[in-house]
Amino acid sequence: MSHPSLYEAAFQLPRHRSSVPRARAALRARLGEWRAHQDTAEAGELLLSELVTNALRVPAPGDRMVGVRIVCRERGALLRLEVSDAGEGRPRMRRPGTLETSGRGLQLVDALADRWGVDERRGGIGKTVWAELLAPGAVPYPCPSVRRSRR
Repeated sequence: MSHPSLYEAAFQLPRHRSSVPRARAALRARLGEWRAHQDTAEAGELLLSELVTNALRVPAPGDRMVGVRIVCRERGALLRLEVSDAGEGRPRMRRPGTLETSGRGLQLVDALADRWGVDERRGGIGKTVWAELLAPGAVPYPCPSVRRSRR
């Protein structure tokens, strides 16, 4: 059985505000290498910015890193972004007032992503918030855990 083309990158970032532009730059570089569609790349950068920003705001021990995983199938047909943190609880969508300057991140994720959700991390510490984007006309693939070749 043939498997869809799969491209993957994973890295960790310190819990510092400079990690948001670093995550965007890393995503932009990878998607350029993988020749993802421009619309997918732009939406992906915005989504990843929001996910990393939320992970940085979660109370967690200062020495804990934020994990980022980028999975691209079929050269941009499906882009999955995962951001893991060691914080407790699950993110929830807020309805901030018109004068509030923050609290709209998950609304943006919900508007841009074709699907998004939250999974518990292995070992029970923290969570992974993920978002997926489909290119127009792409057929979605199920999202089982990625199997790596042991060659």
